[in-house]
Amino acid sequence: MLTEPLPRAPALSVRGTGLDQVTIAGLTAGGCALLVFVSEECPTSAMALRRLGPLCLAWAEAGLSAVAVFEDPLEVAVRVSRRLGWAGQVVAEDPPVETSRAYGLVSVPTAVLIDGDGRIAGRVTGWDQPALAGLIEAASALLGTRLAGPPAGEPLHKPGCSSKAAIDPELVAAMSSAVGTDEAEEMFERGWTDGLPVIPPTTERVEAMLGGADGGVSLGPVPPAMGEATLARVAACAVLAGCRPAYFPVVVAAARAALDPAFNLHGQAVTTQPAGQLVVVNGPVREAIGLNSGMGALGPGFRANLTIGRALRLLVTLTGGAMPGTLDRSTLGHMGKVGFCIAEDEETSPWEPLHVERGFAAGQSVVTVIGGDAPLSISDHRSRTPEDLAYVLAWAAASTWSTNWWPLAEPSVFVICPEHAEMFRSAGWTKQRLREFMFEAVHKPARELRRGETTPFVHAADPDAQVPKWASPEAIVLLVAGGEAGRYSAVLGPCTGMGFQIVSREVESRWPLTT
Repeated sequence: MLTEPLPRAPALSVRGTGLDQVTIAGLTAGGCALLVFVSEECPTSAMALRRLGPLCLAWAEAGLSAVAVFEDPLEVAVRVSRRLGWAGQVVAEDPPVETSRAYGLVSVPTAVLIDGDGRIAGRVTGWDQPALAGLIEAASALLGTRLAGPPAGEPLHKPGCSSKAAIDPELVAAMSSAVGTDEAEEMFERGWTDGLPVIPPTTERVEAMLGGADGGVSLGPVPPAMGEATLARVAACAVLAGCRPAYFPVVVAAARAALDPAFNLHGQAVTTQPAGQLVVVNGPVREAIGLNSGMGALGPGFRANLTIGRALRLLVTLTGGAMPGTLDRSTLGHMGKVGFCIAEDEETSPWEPLHVERGFAAGQSVVTVIGGDAPLSISDHRSRTPEDLAYVLAWAAASTWSTNWWPLAEPSVFVICPEHAEMFRSAGWTKQRLREFMFEAVHKPARELRRGETTPFVHAADPDAQVPKWASPEAIVLLVAGGEAGRYSAVLGPCTGMGFQIVSREVESRWPLTT
């Protein structure tokens, strides 16, 4: 007996959440597919998604791809699906809903079963539990396995709502343009945030951030969850943070430095310590993108500083999974973990800048990352000799990390304000002389350090032995930044106990980056 061949499923004109095109062949590659056409405004659609959603993962494992096809904008589709517990794929149609028209929709929800040959094997309109159960049985027969059907709770039957395919196309376009979304709240719902409002990383914005670079280039895995830092992901984090495209090469250099195993981002990301990642920028790029090295250098008010530091932290939290309360176990944290980026005032400094100390040429643009604690302000308006000032600066750091945990091998970062730096310039002090003076100034006898948290070094030392705050002068890092008036410097205590190293990377002078 001859049977009528099944009709072929029309091609899809939809957008999904990934970069790949959504096709019938792709959806049925594992066996077969169930298209569930829905709309945000339809209560029956919501009921269908809520009841079928928990079954989707098991269906997918057996070879049945369940796809919610929304007659709404994609951002609406994603939000509604999440709220209703839909665990299958999500796609959306733009006006004039050509896919719904191709499938002859009159109302939503409508479920369409497509077999492995791309032919329509059955359809159910509205919520009809017995008919949907039969549709799932047909899918089971196609796959040669037993799939769980829809729950049998009341109501067993419920009519749907008009599909936009049954409405005049001009009216559909007008309805769609009237749909508003709160983008900030949507980003919060998706978890694409550090707790502050973010810029949605649309395809257009990410592409503009990439500036022609190949988004598929990988910088490596991001600890601790080891998500892959493709340039596209880094660009998305830069968009979320509010960066301008001109900042992106600096963000990439910061990411490269932080992902160097020597930096031990994994340890910093999961520790109970408060440590964040300080980004220090040197070289011509400072002026080119408007980084602040002057008044308020450690504070708010400058987009480049705040967004570059924030972009790196978003990469750690979103791609690396180090979100507070999950993999990030920091007891207190500090605001520098939102984002911490400063530029050194090389023009005011009496010394060679940080990147030159680290082996780069003065004309190179370089990013250096350092694990560190929150800054401690140091006020000194009375010192009249470089010795007195150096003594005050050094002893201000004596209680950083822990009052009795001496010596520290990891770096303490001093940000020296211009007025303090000028005193050392006038006296002809080099950076190394200041570093060595500070190192020699801060010592205590071991007996005074044997309370509470202290080191094995202190316990093993003779009670009268003088123990230095730092293991060596090289543990003291000196930068110059800040306003021209006011004698306030700062020190950032170290991230200790995990053997991290300071890492620097040159900012790519030729863009786009392709390798």
